[in-house]
Amino acid sequence: MNGTSSLLGLLVLGPLALAVLSTVLRDRWLPPVGLLGAASVAAATLALVVRVARSGPVGHDLAGWGSPLGIVLHADGLSAVFLLLTALVGAGLTVHAASDRTAVGGDARFWPLWFSTWAGLNAVYVAGDLFNTYVALEVVGIAAVGLVALGGRTAWGPALRYLLVTVLGSTLLLVVVAIVYAQTGTLDLLVAGERLADAGQDSRWAALLLVAGLGLKAALVPMHAWLPPAHGSAPTVVSAILSALVVKAAFFVLVRMWFWVLGPDPAVALLLGLLGSLAVLWGGTMALAQQRLKQVVAYSTVVQMGYLFLFFPLSAAAAHDPEAQRALWGGMAALAVGHGFAKASLFLSAGTLKSVYGTDSLAGLARVVRPLPSVVMGMGVASVTLAGLPPSLGFAGKWQLVLTSVGSGQWGWAVVVIGGGLLSAAYLLKPLTVMLREPQGGAPPLPATRTASLPVRWMPLVLALVPLLAGLAGPGLTDLVVVGAPAGGDR
Repeated sequence: MNGTSSLLGLLVLGPLALAVLSTVLRDRWLPPVGLLGAASVAAATLALVVRVARSGPVGHDLAGWGSPLGIVLHADGLSAVFLLLTALVGAGLTVHAASDRTAVGGDARFWPLWFSTWAGLNAVYVAGDLFNTYVALEVVGIAAVGLVALGGRTAWGPALRYLLVTVLGSTLLLVVVAIVYAQTGTLDLLVAGERLADAGQDSRWAALLLVAGLGLKAALVPMHAWLPPAHGSAPTVVSAILSALVVKAAFFVLVRMWFWVLGPDPAVALLLGLLGSLAVLWGGTMALAQQRLKQVVAYSTVVQMGYLFLFFPLSAAAAHDPEAQRALWGGMAALAVGHGFAKASLFLSAGTLKSVYGTDSLAGLARVVRPLPSVVMGMGVASVTLAGLPPSLGFAGKWQLVLTSVGSGQWGWAVVVIGGGLLSAAYLLKPLTVMLREPQGGAPPLPATRTASLPVRWMPLVLALVPLLAGLAGPGLTDLVVVGAPAGGDR
């Protein structure tokens, strides 16, 4: 196994080894080992990302199980973007978890569950075959359910609902895997796509099953009802993991299957766009109506995932314009990365305020005389990204959606993006306005019930600044995500 192949395996086996080690270590050793392990996995991820950016896609046949069966590892530009997001956000969340036991529900079981989730996410992103994709996504789902359950009795109901949803979604994905294997005789993603294209197979039913299964896991409206309770009742760091990272795995698999295997279908793409638009507008309205900060942030996840699903109809509209396709892929990557960092920041902010002041209700936070300035600043900077304001990655991604919509003559998607941006600004400004104004009326000020450590107070701002500064970095993200991407959206 060469150096690059070793990196591919290390990104999965490294977090998996940490998960096993975490089950036998004493509690006091878990934070330092977790920090060291997170730093090591992040370093290996950066090395692989640099390799892909410089030399193109890399792959490795597992135990010689190459074609025709096709059990392989594969990393291209799309993989590199999501691996990088997971590594950097994951490292930041590990620092926060190591600095505050209450942020993980005070439960040592967080560490093996977290590293199992990280291993599953990385496995999703480097899986080059249908079998490993299914298994990895199942690992992510089961580990994420366990993380939600760490929130205590109030979280057990949402965790059970999440378990049922993730099992149903996985079952539908398994049916799609069986259909593709029956038609092509291979599990290799790239080879299966080529054989389906050569045979002219109609894959619409498989695409619809895929949308249903992965839409459940990604909380695409109207399959989203499990998400706000699960994210809102989970411990602080777990909420951030779920929103910033876990829901991205299902979206990644949908993109991979859509462009590399089944091939774009204009009718199904339109359906995805309509559901994404519903998520943006309805989710934004629901977020605006919430009176608890964590629920506002949870419904915001529904909204921001909706934007990502607009990528499919717009890609179909720009299918014959390579430059527009390239820009649209860059916009999708900018939205995914910007959302990951910003939502991690917002959930850490909401959880820290709840931990320090004993409440996350907007009415209660209105009585806080001097809220933690670095935490509130982190919320403000993260809101810039989610509302799509310049110079953030959120602005770059949404601007590209608008440009593609207008350029293809499909103005409706642009209206959704702009309207959703206004709604996002409204529901994100609401809690900030409450906390920044002086308390009114006769209610006594709300005192702090505990203190927050330096990493806990500053991590939300650090995470929020990344997509803001990355928006100034130029086309680097676009150059990376298009490495190995299908030309013009074709298989």
